[in-house]
Amino acid sequence: QDPGLIFHPPLLYMGYVGFSVAFAFAIAALLGGRLDSAFARFARPWTLAAWVFLTLGIVLGSAWAYYELGWGGWWFWDPVENASFMPWLAGTALLHSLAVTEQRAGFKAWTLL
Repeated sequence: QDPGLIFHPPLLYMGYVGFSVAFAFAIAALLGGRLDSAFARFARPWTLAAWVFLTLGIVLGSAWAYYELGWGGWWFWDPVENASFMPWLAGTALLHSLAVTEQRAGFKAWTLL
């Protein structure tokens, strides 16, 4: 048993859970009509933590697959890898739009998309 398999799934799971907390903040801001920089200040740490956990999970999973499965590469664009890459990509865009919303109050509506 490879130790990467011990840490890879929980890190991915913590990343997904962190994004669901950020989603809950977004729904609360939308329902409460408080879509402002305060929303971005509350959601940004959760989004950043989720993004970091997801990044670590993807990196560990890639290394685990490379060494354990012997595929000969780090990334192969298969559905399992893409299932974690797409939320990571959306989280990256969310981090950037939250930073803009927090600093200049721009992209308010786009941040919730």
